[in-house]
Parts: sequence; structure tokens; C-alpha cells
Amino acid sequence: MRKDYQPGVLQPTQRSASEIAARDEFNRKHPPIEGLVVPHDLRKMELPERPWRNNRGQWFDLAGYEVLSAHVAELKPGSCSVRHRHTTEAYLYVVKGYGYSVINYEGEPEQVVEWSEGTLFAPPRWAWHQHFNLDESDTSRYLAIQDTGLLRTMKLHQIERHPVQLSPEEGARLLAELRQPDPDRRADL
Repeated sequence: MRKDYQPGVLQPTQRSASEIAARDEFNRKHPPIEGLVVPHDLRKMELPERPWRNNRGQWFDLAGYEVLSAHVAELKPGSCSVRHRHTTEAYLYVVKGYGYSVINYEGEPEQVVEWSEGTLFAPPRWAWHQHFNLDESDTSRYLAIQDTGLLRTMKLHQIERHPVQLSPEEGARLLAELRQPDPDRRADL
């Protein structure tokens, strides 16, 4: 894991735009679920479309927390999310399905993390990442828990879409490379 943010982390670059406005508009139309508990099974609850991210999702505002936020996201059968990065730290827990995520820092080689139900992983802060559902007939879902509230309060929150999106074929090529033994492959970011 890198010990620093890369230059330009606090403002969008010229080549890509922030996703924060789209997300805020989504939350106005589909308010976060509030309370002490989510009264639904995260694997089965209905989720509205998030077109800017090419998936479905729902945010939660539990216990009136000001630092942590959470959302569940669903990848459609055989599809992928939008490649993006954010200044927030995030834990992703896979509640349903199986697939992989491509993760890299700007200008560094892509790495692949395979996941299935029960996997917990964390894309490093400000690293590009894109999620792929390998199940052609069913959805996959993950729960993301982030420190969004803290960074928004400090005016350090940023979400940026990568100017080049990986196709499922390009993602599959990276996955195949990961599965081949390579003594020179770095084990961590």
C-alpha cells in the first residue's frame, strides 16, 4: 500500500469528472435507509439503478454516524462496474456471487483480486478499481463501508471516473494472467 496520495488527489483532473454530483442526486431520489439496522437481506433486497456506475445500489445511514457510510452494490450478470477511484478508504465484503476486481495506481500495472461470497477486500485509497461479475446467469453483490463522512466534512472527498474503461474481455485477459505463475509479480500494491 502506498504511504501517500498522488499529486492532484484533491481535485479532478482535466480528463475525468467527479461522480459526487451524480451520487448526491441519486441519494435525493433514493434516500439512504436510516436507523440502527437494515431490515432487509442484503443478498435479496430491491436496489435502484445507478447508471453512472453501471450497477444497482442503495446507501445506508445507520446510527446517525458522521464518519462511516455504507452501501450495497449489485453487478448485473456477466457485467462490470465503471472503473473509478476515490479518496475514501473502503472495505468491500462480498455478500453474494463471485468475480474479480482489477486494481492499480495511476501508471502502475493492474493487479487482480478474485472474490466470492464471504470475501473481504479493500481497494487502496485513490487506486483505480473496477469490479467484474463472472456469473453469466446471476447477480453479485458487495457491501462497501467507507469513511465518506469524515472526508466530506474535511472537504477532501473525491470520486473520479477513469477515462478508459476495461471491457469484460480485457478484464478476463488480466484474470488469466493472474492465474499463470509469475515469479516477478508483486504480491501487494
